[in-house]
Amino acid sequence: MTLTSLQTLALAALVVYFGRFLKKKISIIDKYNLPSPVIGGFLLAFLLAILKSYDVFQITFTKAFEETLMIAFFASIGYSASFKLLKEGGRTVVFFLLLTVGGLLLQIIAGIVAANAMGLHPLMGVLTGAVSLTGGPGTALAFGPVIEAAGVDGASAIGLTTAMGGIVLGGLIGTPLATYLIHKKRLKEYDHSLQMQVDTMPLLKSKVGSDLLYHFLAFALIMGLGTTLSSWINGQGVTLPIYIGSMIIAAIVRNIEDAKPVFKIQADWVEEIGSVALTLFIATAIMSLRLDELKNAALPILIFLGLQSVLVIITALGPAFWVAGKDYEGAIISAGYVGFMMGTSANAMANMSSLSQKYGAAPKAFLVVPLVGSCFIDFINAGLVTFCINYFR
Repeated sequence: MTLTSLQTLALAALVVYFGRFLKKKISIIDKYNLPSPVIGGFLLAFLLAILKSYDVFQITFTKAFEETLMIAFFASIGYSASFKLLKEGGRTVVFFLLLTVGGLLLQIIAGIVAANAMGLHPLMGVLTGAVSLTGGPGTALAFGPVIEAAGVDGASAIGLTTAMGGIVLGGLIGTPLATYLIHKKRLKEYDHSLQMQVDTMPLLKSKVGSDLLYHFLAFALIMGLGTTLSSWINGQGVTLPIYIGSMIIAAIVRNIEDAKPVFKIQADWVEEIGSVALTLFIATAIMSLRLDELKNAALPILIFLGLQSVLVIITALGPAFWVAGKDYEGAIISAGYVGFMMGTSANAMANMSSLSQKYGAAPKAFLVVPLVGSCFIDFINAGLVTFCINYFR
C-alpha cells in the first residue's frame, strides 16, 4: 500500500495525537518528557516492522513534505541565535555558553575516540553523541540520512534510539545530581532581590504582535533564500545539509531585526512555527524507520550512552557548577545542563522546575539555561556536526 504525501502527513498527525494520548495516560512517559511524535511514531514503526516481517502488510510512504518541515524547524533554530539576547544575558550566559561549547567538543571527541576503539566509523561516535544527545530526536533524524550516506548504516534508527535513551538518562541523572550538590554544599535559596532584574529581561516578557500569515510569508522567504545558499555551497564541493543555509539566513535576519526592525518578526511566532514543523517532521520520519537496522547496534549504543553520561556528570558537577556561581542557582543550572546535553530543552526545564518547586525559585537558572540550551547550542552543534561529516566522509 502506497500513501500519497497528504495521506502520509495525515497519518503523521494521527501519530502525534496518539502520542499525546499516551503521555496523558502513562505517567512515566510524561515524567521523562518523551516527545509525543517519538512515542507514537516509534510504536507505529514497530508495528509495521512486525507486519512486514510476517508478510502481512506493508506501507510505502511518500514524504514530500518531510524536507520542507525539516527546513522550517532549522530556520526557527537559526532565528533564535540573537547576539543581543546573549549580551543582555550577562557574563553568566556568555561563560556558560563557552563552557557548553567545550562540553559539546568533548562529546564529539570522546565519541570519535570510542568509535575508533570499537572499529566503527568515526561518524558513529558523532551520531551517538553530539547529534543525538545534544541535538535530540529532531537533529538525529535530520542528520541521519546524511551520516548514512557518509558510511554509517542505519544512522537514522541508531540516532533516534540513542536520543530516546539520552532523554530518559537526562531525566534520571539531572535532578539527583543537583539534589546532591544542594545537600552536600548546604546551598541556600536564591536572593529574592534578583527577581526584579530577571523580570525585566525581554526573553521572558516578549509578546506576540503580528499575524500568523505574515510570519509564514517571512518563513517562506528565509527558507527559499536558505536552500539557495545551501545549493550554492554544495556546488563548491562542501557537503552541507539542505537546511543549514536556512539556519544561516534566519540568524542573519534575526540580528538585523534586533538592530533595527525591518520585517517585525516576533520570536514567539517563529518558535511556535518551528515547534509545529518539528513535531510533524519527527512523526513523518519515525514512521518510516527501518527498525531491523538496530539489531547489530544495541551494544555500541549502550557503550556510547554510558560514556557520554559519565562525561556530562563530571562536567555538571565540576565546571558547569563553578561557572554558574557555585551556589544554589548553580546547582539548578547544572541540572539544566544535564537535561539539554543528554536530551532536550524540555528535559532541562523539567529538571529545573522539579527542583525549584521543592527547594525554591531560581530565576537566573531559568534565564541562562533556555538562552544557551534552546537558542545557541543547537546552532553551534549543527555547524560542528557538518564539519565532522565533511572531514570524515
